[in-house]
Amino acid sequence: MEREREVIGYIIGETTTTEILFLSNKPPEVGSYVSIKYLDGREVIGMIEGVMQGCSVFNEVLNVNELLKLRELETNDSFYVTGKIKILGDVEEKKIPRIPPEPGTEVYSANEEILKKMFSEGHMEIGKLISKDVPVKLDVNKLCSRHLAILAITGMGKSNTVAVLLSELNKLNATVLIFDIHGEYRNIESYDNNNKLKINIIKPKINIYNIGSGTLADLAGVDAQATKQRPYIRRAVKNVKNNNQEVDFDSAEDYIKCIIEELESFIEDNKRDADSIQTAIFRLEDMLQFKKHLITLHYKPIDKIMENHINILPLENLDEGDMDIIISHFSKEILADRKDALWKGSPKPIFLILEEAHLIIPNNRNTKSKLYISRIAREGRKFGVGLCIVSQRPKTLDPESLSQCNNLIISKLIEPTDQSHVQQASESLSEDLIKQLPGLNVGEAIILGPALKIPAMVKINRFNGKYGGEDINIVDIWKGSMNEHDNYNYGKLDIRGGNELD
Repeated sequence: MEREREVIGYIIGETTTTEILFLSNKPPEVGSYVSIKYLDGREVIGMIEGVMQGCSVFNEVLNVNELLKLRELETNDSFYVTGKIKILGDVEEKKIPRIPPEPGTEVYSANEEILKKMFSEGHMEIGKLISKDVPVKLDVNKLCSRHLAILAITGMGKSNTVAVLLSELNKLNATVLIFDIHGEYRNIESYDNNNKLKINIIKPKINIYNIGSGTLADLAGVDAQATKQRPYIRRAVKNVKNNNQEVDFDSAEDYIKCIIEELESFIEDNKRDADSIQTAIFRLEDMLQFKKHLITLHYKPIDKIMENHINILPLENLDEGDMDIIISHFSKEILADRKDALWKGSPKPIFLILEEAHLIIPNNRNTKSKLYISRIAREGRKFGVGLCIVSQRPKTLDPESLSQCNNLIISKLIEPTDQSHVQQASESLSEDLIKQLPGLNVGEAIILGPALKIPAMVKINRFNGKYGGEDINIVDIWKGSMNEHDNYNYGKLDIRGGNELD
């Protein structure tokens, strides 16, 4: 079998159990896979992480004219290639050998049979190896239980990756909820007749009775530093809830008006704070007027989630504060419901996808969602709650939540601070893999984590369908607008003199 395979080089220098250097006559592709036969007979697979090409003829040439003369004399035999291989594990047990290979050992190009054994035995296909046309399939059990982060600068294919995930999860009859920050997936559609997406759109609503007074104040736009307004709202809410149950109110409007009446009753005995109380009342009245579409009663988020469907919660019409409240409310209820289901012996796994995660679980400030998202990141796997965070700004993400995402799909990242932030969150992301991130093309990614046996450089599949979030054709739109403008002006022309009419 060794004779049938291509020898791409030979091991040189000092070897370790995890990294080796090789010498070759021609450069292999970075990210391609090799196999090495060890003395004990085991076959070990590795990935080429770096390649350098040189020529001894040109090593000490400092004169351009001399270089040009030497170019005429040199032959291909003068060139050499050196590179670094990261040992990923033996083919059978995926364990890194305890003994390094011998210098001089042949390095073979890994054949398709080995690559399929390493990359094509999962549940869902996400793409194909960049180096060879071999499907890359992820283990969904480990993807959901160990969480996932999809990271890249804008325009590098994050939305397409999410769409492919949704399509593949749909084949598995999965229950998914996507917090759709920009409304990109509201109208997602698959062109594959054998995999029509089961979509359920959920309107963003919040049960106003079930939130605390602090969240109610946030929703009403009461400043966090309003040290008089907030205590009065808290007191009013407490009094109302002490005297009434949720069933006593027909609508959210009735409930808020009852709180307002309670606030009005405070004014007589607290005249020094009358202005603060009145401002709190105005805030609640404004909420009734401008956020009527968000607030409701007798509502459970869990009841709106359809099992075995792609559930989409479009949030594009909300500001960040309202998004935060909605996401935290849903996350809290989902985690509690899935805990209860498991304790009753009927687990209901669900996979949550949080788009634009840096807005909701940022590194530099506290949000309401951060508490529950980080709790899901820590505890969710015990109760069947998987998490996927998607972001183009890794350095601004909450490091605790990111560090719990053991699976990573990383496309192009240029900023060193982004790279460093991701590397600190993942022990599996080596320095050499980090160096490959700026050179990735659109739709290419490095995938690593428990969902894949060994790290891979992958060309993500193109989603067979349509969704929002793709780049608009700006030039065509401008040209279309110009034509419309010309036609409009032509209609205003005085055909007798060619001047515009008054």
